[in-house]
Amino acid sequence: MQGGGGLEPRGLIPVEVIGLDEGIVERVARTLRNNPERISTIDLCDTRFYPSCSEDVESVARYFIVMVAMDHRLSRPGKPYEAELEDGVYRGAELLYRLGMRKYMEDPGFFNPEHLASIRVDEVEAWLSVGNAKPPDIEVRTLLLRDMGLKITRLFNGNVKDIIEASGGRLYGSLGDPGLIDLLRVFRAFEDPVEKKPLLLAKFLSRRGVITLREKLGIPVDNHLSRIAYRLGIVMVSGSLWAKIRGHVEVTRSEDTLLRLIVRRGYEAVADKAGLDPGVVDDYFWLMGRNTCLREGEPRCDKCLFKGFCKARRNSSFMVPEHHYYDTWYY
Repeated sequence: MQGGGGLEPRGLIPVEVIGLDEGIVERVARTLRNNPERISTIDLCDTRFYPSCSEDVESVARYFIVMVAMDHRLSRPGKPYEAELEDGVYRGAELLYRLGMRKYMEDPGFFNPEHLASIRVDEVEAWLSVGNAKPPDIEVRTLLLRDMGLKITRLFNGNVKDIIEASGGRLYGSLGDPGLIDLLRVFRAFEDPVEKKPLLLAKFLSRRGVITLREKLGIPVDNHLSRIAYRLGIVMVSGSLWAKIRGHVEVTRSEDTLLRLIVRRGYEAVADKAGLDPGVVDDYFWLMGRNTCLREGEPRCDKCLFKGFCKARRNSSFMVPEHHYYDTWYY
C-alpha cells in the first residue's frame, strides 16, 4: 500500500509511520528564502476584519481574544460558511472576522467580559449568522464565550491586558511564573494541546504591538496547513492512518493531535531553515490554502511556488483534502 512514506514491500507487515521528509522541508524553505517578494502576509490593520491600529490596547485585546476563541470549524462539507454582505462576498474566517468587526463598530461593549459571561445562544447565533450561513455549533461557541467571560472577570479583574502583563512577554513559563500560553489554558477555548488558538492569538497580539514576545512563536496549525503539508510531502504518513486520510475516514482525537503536532513541527522547521518569522510562514501557507491549494475544486498549481516538487502534483494519491476531524473547537 502506498502512503506518505512510499511503497511497503510485499510480504512485510505494514508499519505505521508518521514523520517529516527533511528533504522536502529543506526544498520548501529554500524556495521561500529565494522568493521573498512572493511571500504574502495578512494585514492586521485592515479595518474590514480588525480594529484600527489607533485603538486602545484593552479594546484590541478583547476583540482578538473573542475572535480567536470563535476561529474554528466554520464550514462543513456541502455547507460552506459564506455570505454576501454589503461590501462583497466573504467566506470562512474572513466572514467570521468581518462579522466581528461589524459587531465591534456597532457595539464594542459586546466584547466586554462581563457581557460575555452571560451571553445567550440567540445573541451568538444572530451575530454569526447571515442568510443561510451559520456555524454548526452555536451552543458550543456560546459556552466557550461564557467560560471565557466569567474567568476573565473573576481571575483577571475583567481585563485581557492583565493576562498579557502577567505573562511578562513569555509564551511558556513555570508553575509559579506562567507565560501567555500557560495562562490561556484556563479557558476552554484555548485548551488545545497543539495550541492552535493560543499561538494564533499570540501572533495577532504580537504583530499589533500589544505584547512583545521574548520567545520564538510556534506555528498555529489549522486544516489549510495540514492539507498542504500532506500534499507537498512535508509530513509523511503511512499504514492505516494514511488509509484513513485518503479515504476521508474520521480520525480519533489522539490521532488528530499527533498529526497536527507533526505538521506544526514541519512548518516550524521550514521557518527556521528559511530564516523567516514563524508568523510570516503561517500567514503565507494559510493564504495559500485559501487561494491556491484548495480543499475543494481544482488546486491552482500554476500559481504555486512549489509545483516543481509537490508530491500531489506528480501523484494524485497525495491529493488529499486534509485529515478528517470536524467535532472540535480546537481549530
